Order: sequence, then structure tokens, then C-alpha cells
Amino acid sequence: MALVNNASGLYGSLGITYSDSNIVNLSQDTQDHLNTMPPMITSWQSHDIVANNVTGYTYNPEANAIHLMSNAANTILSFGTLTGSNSGINVFFTNIAANCQFLSLSGTTLTTNAQTFLYHTDRLSGVRSINADVVAKIDVTNLPYLDSATTAGKTLTYLTNQTDGMVNNSVMLACFSSILVANQINSMANTIANNANIISNSVSIYYDMSEVAHYSSNLTYNQVSQINNDFANVVSMMSTRELYDKSVYYNMRLAINNYNTTKSLVNPGETKTFLVNTFIGTSNGVSRINATS
Repeated sequence: MALVNNASGLYGSLGITYSDSNIVNLSQDTQDHLNTMPPMITSWQSHDIVANNVTGYTYNPEANAIHLMSNAANTILSFGTLTGSNSGINVFFTNIAANCQFLSLSGTTLTTNAQTFLYHTDRLSGVRSINADVVAKIDVTNLPYLDSATTAGKTLTYLTNQTDGMVNNSVMLACFSSILVANQINSMANTIANNANIISNSVSIYYDMSEVAHYSSNLTYNQVSQINNDFANVVSMMSTRELYDKSVYYNMRLAINNYNTTKSLVNPGETKTFLVNTFIGTSNGVSRINATS
């Protein structure tokens, strides 16, 4: 038999204890068939299945960076309306605050934000499941997940190789641009955290006659301008990459669905060919079902 070495224990984990005269060995033909099967399981799979320990195989390489930037954003937002020494600096602080709203994981109402980017990269990393989104009442129809995106990529790699001569892995990785920029995101996150510290150390507080706190920064125009650019750049990358991945995945699913529809008219068999040619086919359908290429 095709017994996998060091893999025993799966049968015992099923809890099968009942036995009577109906429980007999499989026929010799069936046993012979089983013996011809290639291995369907490895020893590590058996061990993990028996231990019911089938998680933790992947992680989100950007999760820590996203949380780091969220903490930095919340620090800056805690100052309320920051002001500087002139109106130009004040405009930058307004922009920075808006981007902090994007980066904060605390109750943002923006359609695309750090929370959606975290979920998106969790899905592509295999960390977040479809079930988790269903429970959270998130529409999963057009969301790419690790397995669904790689499956779609594999199918379309075959198809685009035959239609366009594609021989690179751009289709396989098409939905994973948010993961491919992990190194940039992690580097940007460190910059954002450093910027939050710079701003915090520059802030002074004063109270008006109504004892309302006001926060001002002594940073220069050039310093705040650079910080503003840093925040804008990371927000742009996160939102652009997330929207791109989802758009490409939608296009890939559409292409595969259309392929499956057209495939039903390629060598469909006598009965369907007869029905389309004689009764139910439009001129377009008839031309397609009789096409040779």
C-alpha cells in the first residue's frame, strides 16, 4: 500500500469505534486501486490535522507597520488643531491631520483607510478568512484572498500564455501589489513614527481665557513640509495599492467567468450543438459553436 512514512494517527483521531459484521475489508480490486494512488498527504499534514493545529502558516508582513502608523497618527490627532508660526505651516498641519485620520485604526469613517488596508493585506496573507468577513457583515463578492487570488492567477497564466504569449509571473502576482510593497510600507512606517515624535517634542500648550487648551508647534516650514509629504506618500501608496489589487481581481474574475461561459460552446457535444444550430442559437451563438479557432 502507498503508506506515508511517519504519518499515522489520522484514523485514530476520527473517533471510529463502532464495529459489527458489516465492517469488512474493501474488495481486492478496491485495495489494488488504492495502492496505485500517489501519496495524497505528507507526514506533517497528518500531524497538524491530528493535532487540529492548522493555523499560523502565514503572517501579514505589514501588520506591525500599520499599527505603528496608527499609534503615531493617534498621537498627532490627540493635539487637536495644531498651529505653527504661519498660515503655510497651518495648511500642512491640516493636511497631516487628514492623513492621520486615514492612518488611524480608531473609528475612521473613510471608505479606504488603514483599517481596510490591514484587512486587505490580512486576506492576501492568508491571515483573514472569508468567514471572518462574513461574520463582520463585509461583502466578500469581489475581495481577493490568498487562495482565490492565486487560483485566479494560475488559471489566467495559462490563458494569457496562449492568447498573448505571456511568460512572466505578472498575472500570478497581479492582486498582490499591496504585499509586494511591504518593504516600502515598513520603511515608511518608521518614518511616520519618527515624525510623530518630532511633532510631539515641538508642541507647546497654552490656555485661553476660557481655559481651552491650544497646541502650537515650533517646527519650521521646511520641516513640516517634509513631514506632510511623508504622510501623503504613505497614504497614497496604501490607498492606490489596495484599490489596484481589488480592481485587478475584479477584472480577473470577470475574465474567468467569461471564459467559462464561452467554454460551454467549445466542443459541447452532439446534443447541445444540434439544439444551438437548429432551435435556440442566435446568429452569434451559431457562429461561435461552429468556429474551429
